[in-house]
Amino acid sequence: MKDHKSDAIFDDEIAIYDEAREYLNKEIVNKEELIEKFNQFANKYCRLINMTKKLCSISDVQSRELKRREIEINNILDNSDQGFLTFGQNLRVEKEHSSECTRIFNKRIVNQNILDLLHTENVDQNKFFADTFKTVFNLQDKEAQLSCLSGLPNLIKIRDNYVHVKYKIINTDEFEENSNRLMLVLTDLTERRKVEDQVLFLSFHDKLTGLFNRTYVESIIPQLQIVSNLPFSIIMADLNALKLVNDVFGHEKGDKLIVQAAKVFLKSCRKSDIIARWGGDEYLILLPGADREACNRVCENIKTMFAKLSSEQIGLSATLGGVTIENWDNDISSLIGMADCVMYSNKLMESKNNREKVISSLEKAMQSKCSAYIGHCERVEAIAQRFAQLLDLGREPQEMANLSLLARLHDIGKVAIPVELLNKRTSLSENEMLIIRKYPEIGYRMAQSIGEPILAQSMLAIREQWTGNGYPHGLKGDQIPIVARIISIVEAYDVITHDQPNKQKMSHEEALKELERCAGTQFDPNLLRLFLDNADYITNFTPFPSDAKG
Repeated sequence: MKDHKSDAIFDDEIAIYDEAREYLNKEIVNKEELIEKFNQFANKYCRLINMTKKLCSISDVQSRELKRREIEINNILDNSDQGFLTFGQNLRVEKEHSSECTRIFNKRIVNQNILDLLHTENVDQNKFFADTFKTVFNLQDKEAQLSCLSGLPNLIKIRDNYVHVKYKIINTDEFEENSNRLMLVLTDLTERRKVEDQVLFLSFHDKLTGLFNRTYVESIIPQLQIVSNLPFSIIMADLNALKLVNDVFGHEKGDKLIVQAAKVFLKSCRKSDIIARWGGDEYLILLPGADREACNRVCENIKTMFAKLSSEQIGLSATLGGVTIENWDNDISSLIGMADCVMYSNKLMESKNNREKVISSLEKAMQSKCSAYIGHCERVEAIAQRFAQLLDLGREPQEMANLSLLARLHDIGKVAIPVELLNKRTSLSENEMLIIRKYPEIGYRMAQSIGEPILAQSMLAIREQWTGNGYPHGLKGDQIPIVARIISIVEAYDVITHDQPNKQKMSHEEALKELERCAGTQFDPNLLRLFLDNADYITNFTPFPSDAKG
């Protein structure tokens, strides 16, 4: 549309110019009139020049402002984390309005066909895009166009990225026909999708082991209670000695045991089985379509794998409880409770055997850390039993059992002491001695964890001294349990008479003199006197006179 108003600005100048031309064409020209006309024309020309300058200045300012606004808008769009592109009826991208488009498509997309850019392996979706865009550009009513666009998918995959798409109709020139364009607003949701997937995964999985968790199992119970899953079996598993490992070696070691156990269950079960970490040390295994025989096979697989690993991992074993149903008279929740009861019943029956396994694995671990301990506990136990025969202690079976167990385990707390300290061939520093002196407390926690409170008290007192100068609590005299007083004498004798990492052994006679030197200070003087007076019998296992008569 022509703007007539803008032309009127120069009407006066044009009229003067035309009049001057006509005047010059006259045959007779009056000089005074000519000068007057020239002055009028010059004035108008000056006005024209000034006005032109102003217009140019205004235009320059507006141009700079428009450029500034363009840069500002581009910066906003480039930092909006969204891509904006427009295309017309020919389906070729006319402009990408932000750098995000280049990142999403990994190339410049101007003049690219939009159908090629949105192409996926889904043939039906590709055709739907083509038909919809064609229909939209053939429609005249905007509401109909928007209705047509609403059927397009809002989440599509572009180059392994999940991209949210909004479809908008825009008019690029109100004075031009066929100026409607489609604008796509693209938002890359890949990272958000990953986070959402991770949140969903963590809500249904145990973070430590990656197994399903209790929430997941409870959510799928209704789906599992179908006829095609019968017979249905459940195994409840409880890790043994996890508390001991956590108390003695720390939760990091305990976590490794939990992860190792999860691997055992995964390798022992069928692919169709559902394995979940049910609680701290409990695991639940759901076996759809498994009869009692199949359930027992899985249990045997688990036990076999744990047995192979028990030598590598202290206390790595599990107590199992399995149940099977042939119909849905009981639901899965009730079945889980039944499996739990069976498991705890088995745990009671296996407790003694499991405890012995733990003790045995601890002894092996101790001997593997320091060769000086090989045979040490066995010798201490044998000497202590002979010593006890000279005391009234030998008449009490329970006291003898406590003495034998303490003899076996008196040093077991050292299993948590760094191996380089146990095998150090030079004198220990003050800080290193502080670390070594922690082992009675570690042994105490071990004994508590395996259900031996009396043993725990004796292990805690194994380094106490008769005068109260020992550790960790400075007990003295009869405050120290008698079995601890006995083992401290016997253990000291065995250590002195055998090579140690930082000391050479002494002879039998030299050892007895060293022990006598500590009578009444480190050791119970009465017990030590009895030991020294009968040392040949106690330490050499020669027949005692009363034994020979018997």
